[in-house]
Amino acid sequence: MALSVRDVSKAFDGAQALSHLSLDVEPGRILAIVGGSGCGKSTLLRLIAGLESASAGAIALDGSPVTAPREEIGLVFQEPRLLPWLTVAGNVGFGLEDSSEAERKALVAQALERVGLAAKANAWPRQLSGGQAQRAALARALVVRPKVLLLDEPFSALDAITRADLQDHLLELWAELRPTLVLVTHDVDEAVYLADEVVVMAAHPGRIAERISIDVPRPRERRSETVDRETRRVARALGEAIGRRAA
Repeated sequence: MALSVRDVSKAFDGAQALSHLSLDVEPGRILAIVGGSGCGKSTLLRLIAGLESASAGAIALDGSPVTAPREEIGLVFQEPRLLPWLTVAGNVGFGLEDSSEAERKALVAQALERVGLAAKANAWPRQLSGGQAQRAALARALVVRPKVLLLDEPFSALDAITRADLQDHLLELWAELRPTLVLVTHDVDEAVYLADEVVVMAAHPGRIAERISIDVPRPRERRSETVDRETRRVARALGEAIGRRAA
C-alpha cells in the first residue's frame, strides 16, 4: 500500500512540532528517518500510526485517510512492550482475537518459527534476552500481515552484535513479507544499511531537510566502499540539519 503524508503540521500546546511536512513512500520500500533530538521523528511516526491527529494536513494509505489505528499499520517501539502476564505465544497472538483458536495457534507458531523463537513459545517475557524480546515484538507486529510496519528506534537499546543480527533478520522478514517499512533511527549506519531512502529532518519546527536515495544493491556489505560513501553523505546532511558540519 502506498503511504502519503500531505502538508502535515502538528502543534502541542502552541509549540510547533512539525511544519508542512510531505512525503510519499511506495509500497514495499524501506524509508529511514533520521534527525536530531526534538525534530519530530517519533511524532511523525505516531501520526502515521493513527495514534495522534495532525493539526493540519492529511495522511493516507492507498488514498484512504488515516485518522485512527488501523490493522494494516503495525508499530514496533524501542522497548518491546510485551505483556508480562502472557507467554511469548500469548503476546504474539494478542492481535488475532478474531481468528479461530486453530488458526491463531498456526499463525503464532509460524510467526515464532520465522523469528527463531519457536522454542520460547511458552516462556514468559521476563525470561527473554533483550534481543529475544524484540524478536517477539517483531513477530507480534508481523503476525497480522500489516501492509505498513513502523519502527521507532527498535534496536537502539541493544548491544552492537545483537543490533546487527536483528537488522539482518528484519531484512529477511521484509524480503519474505514485503511490507512498507518506515524506520526512525538515530543511527546513520543503520539507516543506510537498511533503507532505500533516508529522510533527514531538521528541528524547530520539525521539517524535511533532505531526502537521500540509497542506490546500493542488496545484500549490502556493512563496510563496503559504496555503503561508506552513502553513510558519509547522510552524515553530512544530518550535520547540516542540526546546525553543525559532520566530521
